[in-house]
Amino acid sequence: MEQKKSAVSKKAWLIIFLLFLLTVISNADKAIIGFASVPIMEELGLNAEQWGIVGSVFFLLYSISAVLGGSLADKIGTKKVIIGMVAIWSVVQFSTIFVSSFAYLLATRIILGAGEGPSYSLAMTAASKYLPKEKLGIGLTLVSVGGPLGVAISAPILMHMIMSYGWRSAFIATGVVGFIWIIAWIFIAKEKAVTESDPAIAKGASQVAPIPNESKFMSVLLSKNFIFVALCGFATYWSFTIGLNWLPNYLENVRNLSEETLSIVVALPWIMITLSQITFSSISDRIYHKTKSVVKGRIFILGPVMAAGAASYFIGTMVSSNIMAIALLSLGLTFGCITLVMGPAILVDLVSPKHQGKIQGWFMALTSLGGIVGPYVTGLLIENSASPAAGFHFAFQVSGLVLLVSGGLAWMAVRPKKLGDSADLNVETTQAI
Repeated sequence: MEQKKSAVSKKAWLIIFLLFLLTVISNADKAIIGFASVPIMEELGLNAEQWGIVGSVFFLLYSISAVLGGSLADKIGTKKVIIGMVAIWSVVQFSTIFVSSFAYLLATRIILGAGEGPSYSLAMTAASKYLPKEKLGIGLTLVSVGGPLGVAISAPILMHMIMSYGWRSAFIATGVVGFIWIIAWIFIAKEKAVTESDPAIAKGASQVAPIPNESKFMSVLLSKNFIFVALCGFATYWSFTIGLNWLPNYLENVRNLSEETLSIVVALPWIMITLSQITFSSISDRIYHKTKSVVKGRIFILGPVMAAGAASYFIGTMVSSNIMAIALLSLGLTFGCITLVMGPAILVDLVSPKHQGKIQGWFMALTSLGGIVGPYVTGLLIENSASPAAGFHFAFQVSGLVLLVSGGLAWMAVRPKKLGDSADLNVETTQAI
């Protein structure tokens, strides 16, 4: 029986839930290093600049693996690539418990980054195959919010484990959860072969996709539309990784929060990110549904929200109240993460389904460069400022400036050509993970 245009099947919702859990686990794995920053730095004798390197090296192979993972998924399917990816990062989590030196710690972070590189883009690609375009904003958001929720949910649990049983216990726990997820994914996600000879796929591609070959794909990749959206992703990851790697340290050492208060407060921005992404993506979907315009429905949400994030960062560094500072810096991080849902939704309108894995992979590859630069620049500023507080505040202001510039450019310049909007490319009977 043919599905209605905007219908989402029960099987699709189950896949979305699994992909949501994937992003929960992935971001909990990333967040541990920030939660455990103080005891790890003390045990290994690391300074702020070295800790900035720890945050940055995670993304050295992240970009490369994101591109390779996306291309490989287009050839052999996302299910197999995701299984290998989660297996790699779960093994690395176990190996981290043997860390006894700065070099060993760097090695684990580099390998973990390689394993997690394709995770977000593959989750977005898999989800987009099951969702009608009118539901992309909220559907992709339900997957994406696993990121901030993963941090928010895991924060009090992992902080308690770190304080009670040592920082290595948290890495063991997340490694175990990763392997449990793999078992569920193997049994629930059923891979189907998708070929261009499939009449439904061919019909959908002819209606919405003006990208039939590699040369035209490259023209999209080098277009101002893609570059400016990717630049927004770069700014988002700059902000996002500062939140992961440095915000708990700032709250403990500069704002002098107690361990009990810290275990609660560190979850605040990630809860706010979840709520904001659901809110803005719902608004975006409504506008897109009414106007069929990616500019009005997606880009005019992306630019202003990033500007609001920049303003929050600047003001947050100027207030003396702990409550106001925490609230404003949390808003800066919250609004700065908008590209994680708006970016993939915009990319769906740039290329055909055939190239979605690659375009999402390239997007995350360029986006993740912000994760290389942001933490290291932050460490340099803290290490070389008159005081840690001055260094942190300058770093937050720089992050705000990056958000403002990139969001402004996208707001003014990103104008994708309108594609056909009558096709539903995401019917479960013709497309699968």
